[in-house]
Amino acid sequence: MSSFHKRIPGFYPSDLQLCQRVFNRVCLERNLDRMSEESDVQLLAATVFSLFQNGCRNEGELLESFRRTRQ
Repeated sequence: MSSFHKRIPGFYPSDLQLCQRVFNRVCLERNLDRMSEESDVQLLAATVFSLFQNGCRNEGELLESFRRTRQ
């Protein structure tokens, strides 16, 4: 694989949008205020980002991986 195709550390705008959609959906499913500063909501956001950084790159995969970690 050429260096052009290697992933640059950090997030692209589309990455952030994907993580935001997943975060919003999980908050809705759990009836959480996504704007809350409570530790549960902050942990949820951190978990979504962590799963993304560890290779979950599409919305369905990210949602499924998150749900498996929380069962």
